[in-house]
Amino acid sequence: MPLTDQQKIDLFDRIWQEYVMTHGLGGMAKNDFDALLLWEYAQAVQTADTFRLSSVFRIRESRAKSLLESAAIKFGQLTEAEAWSQLLDALASVDYHVESVEKGQMRFHLKTPLLFRHLQNQARLADDSLSFNAASEYVIGNLATLYRILDHCWEEQTFGPEWQGQPLEQAREKIRAIIGNIGRHIAENHLEELKSQKKSRLPAILEYGSKLSGIGGFVKALLSTSS
Repeated sequence: MPLTDQQKIDLFDRIWQEYVMTHGLGGMAKNDFDALLLWEYAQAVQTADTFRLSSVFRIRESRAKSLLESAAIKFGQLTEAEAWSQLLDALASVDYHVESVEKGQMRFHLKTPLLFRHLQNQARLADDSLSFNAASEYVIGNLATLYRILDHCWEEQTFGPEWQGQPLEQAREKIRAIIGNIGRHIAENHLEELKSQKKSRLPAILEYGSKLSGIGGFVKALLSTSS
């Protein structure tokens, strides 16, 4: 992944600003500098593929992941609204699977793991948490919690003044797509059969989702087409 001359200039400017102007020469720990260098390179070539990055920097993939995660916190410049716009993009493009009928859990492959902390933060605000396997990059969470998070994202100014107008409408389109993707998977896996299983929490969770103020209408529509 060779850099263009302009990318090299931009990368040097960013490192000069952070490493020299902000911290002073030698004021940054080596591990932080490594994280900064890898992070800025990843931003320049627009990839978070740790396999490719580990090849470029000649390090273990596990270290590339660790450096990226550290850099995202220390040097990431995304606003919460920008992060959630990207996260909703990612959530709209993944396949959802029923992880546990009894617990009402869904599983999906988060292809942008650096954004997981934003998702987890919203889960915690909903008095729950999600599990993330760093090796497989799969997220497992309760469907009711996912619905609450999406309903929260539906509201105006949830992530600041940027979260309104056209950006909010674009976010809502992604939310509709996410709800549709989840609903289609459940429908394809025999919703009526799930309803007949006494231990299944999924039907009750779908009913719960249909009553949420923001996204409820879309979940309710899925229920009516699946019945």
